[in-house]
Amino acid sequence: MKVFVIGLDGATFDLIQPLIAQGFLPNLKNLMARGAWSELTSTVPPVTASAWNSFMTGKNPGGHGMFDFMQRRKNSYDLTPISSHDRDGKTVWDLAGEAGKQSVVMGVPITYPPTPLQGVMVTGMLTPRGAPDYTYPAELKNEIAQNVGEYVVYSDEVYAKGRGEIFLNALQYSIQQRAKTARYLLQKYPWDLGILVFPETDTVCHGLWWAYDATHHQHRQENAEKFKHGIREIYQAIDARIGELVAALPADTTIIVMSDHGHGPLRNFLYVNNFLKQRGYLKIKNTLASQLKNLAFDAGLTPRAVYGMLLNLGLGKLRRTMDKRRAGRGMLKRFFLSLNDVDWANTRAYSVGYIGEVHINLKGREPQGIIEPGAAYETLRDELIRDLRAMQLPDGSPLVEHIWKKEEIYSGAHVWDAPDILFLPKNLETIAFGDFEFGSNKILEPSYGVSSSHRMNGILIAAGSQIRAKPRIAPTPNLTDLAPTILHALNLPVPPDMNGRVLNEIFAETRAVEYGGSAAAERADGEGYSPDEQAEVIERLKDLGYIS
Repeated sequence: MKVFVIGLDGATFDLIQPLIAQGFLPNLKNLMARGAWSELTSTVPPVTASAWNSFMTGKNPGGHGMFDFMQRRKNSYDLTPISSHDRDGKTVWDLAGEAGKQSVVMGVPITYPPTPLQGVMVTGMLTPRGAPDYTYPAELKNEIAQNVGEYVVYSDEVYAKGRGEIFLNALQYSIQQRAKTARYLLQKYPWDLGILVFPETDTVCHGLWWAYDATHHQHRQENAEKFKHGIREIYQAIDARIGELVAALPADTTIIVMSDHGHGPLRNFLYVNNFLKQRGYLKIKNTLASQLKNLAFDAGLTPRAVYGMLLNLGLGKLRRTMDKRRAGRGMLKRFFLSLNDVDWANTRAYSVGYIGEVHINLKGREPQGIIEPGAAYETLRDELIRDLRAMQLPDGSPLVEHIWKKEEIYSGAHVWDAPDILFLPKNLETIAFGDFEFGSNKILEPSYGVSSSHRMNGILIAAGSQIRAKPRIAPTPNLTDLAPTILHALNLPVPPDMNGRVLNEIFAETRAVEYGGSAAAERADGEGYSPDEQAEVIERLKDLGYIS
């Protein structure tokens, strides 16, 4: 028995089903017709960093310890991108390897630096540009170059005015090279578990949803007609590659097509730290430099204002050049308000994250924590929840649709480190930035630069000789269910400390789940990135709109 997983980052049935109805995705249509399919519930928040780690470990973020792209350094308020070294828990390919099975793993986000496995690996999103060590074993990189040609770990191009065709051509090229590399590795190396992730489905939606969606507030741009089919073209290209890959698989292969989250239109940016600052939860240092920056910030001198001007002039890449240079990165903190200007000794709460995450400045956890655990902590959380619930959209409706205390949705060894409050804005049409650099002086403003954001509903399609043909899987599975289901399909035991369940209802022959072993694992020692690599990763996250 073999299992081959095709990950379509950010894919949604909201796009796939209409495209199938129009005759554009024959291979996905065929897999759905002969197998089982369903929406797939993502993690809270539905962000790549936490979601893919839940896919690979079968654990919720409280178990694997990855809550967003950026995390606070231990004993510091400085932020750093997460890496594979920060993951707590064995991956599904680790567990397969312990049972003597071989894996080919390609393009899975948050796998850099690559870690040893029984098989081969090419890392995915958050691999720094130009990284020399993005494969395991290390020599695999040269082998791919010699036998396939250039491999694009993650396309450099993002949509910018005047560069739409360049953007789409770059995605088409990376899809082509990714699929060619996958075919080569699957033919060259023995494997029982194969995983291939296409990030282009996510990238194209962030860049071109405004052109596809006539109701989007950016749709009036002059190029909307020219690029309105751009998303469809990328889905079509990947569908064609899926057809080629599936046709070459052994007959007994179980095929799983999945996404880590969905996608939908983005309407607003919410700057959570500005809200906390306005309400007195977050304080700025009372030094001359910080107060001058604060005055400039209030007057509108912000990185977002400057970047918006660059985008309108077609110079979006100029910011990338500045970000790459240490002098440029230092200038941002020297001239613009940043977390370096926060008066932590008088700050009660702050935000870090892509969707909606609020951290209490807790004594014993944060280096300058001032809130006592216990009654004071709970009182503050209740106060914050009331204030967050009171926020409104421009039409007067509540901005926050769902809100939780962390223990209501997380469990595991890392709940202590989790954001203390998590919320999802209405319809997830608002990105709630926990600012990296206080990007804007607004609390809420219309979005620009990126035009779509993540949704909780990803996709799941399963097909193959092991899979029962049925129209839908019910109840709706969770992303954490995939790791135990993959192990079960490989006739391997499922660690009882996984949070997910085996989706036994999709199998043609139901058999008892075997439990055994453990998904617990120690985190790797050392930093995941060098200082220059951190800068590259942060730059890419800014390009995609994940941090401001």
